[in-house]
Amino acid sequence: MTHDPDRNQNDSASDQDARLYVPINDAENINVAVKTSSSKEYCFSKFPGQDHFHLLMHGEIYVTNGHDMFCVECAIRHGLLTRDRLNWQHQQR
Repeated sequence: MTHDPDRNQNDSASDQDARLYVPINDAENINVAVKTSSSKEYCFSKFPGQDHFHLLMHGEIYVTNGHDMFCVECAIRHGLLTRDRLNWQHQQR
């Protein structure tokens, strides 16, 4: 896969912002890392409708909460990450 330096200029305004955020109340418990080993490690959560845990792949970005490892999609689904840039405004005080 090659990097296209003009890609950002060609994206339409309707494309989703790719940035992710850790909700401020959980920030000190959450760590984000890249899986660099080839050992078999699985996401702590299952995708809806599936009865198995899915494998985290070499080079995949994942989230930890204590000893639990989550793929990005499951971390979003469980509220460990959010796409809401203004999430800090929506926190309960």
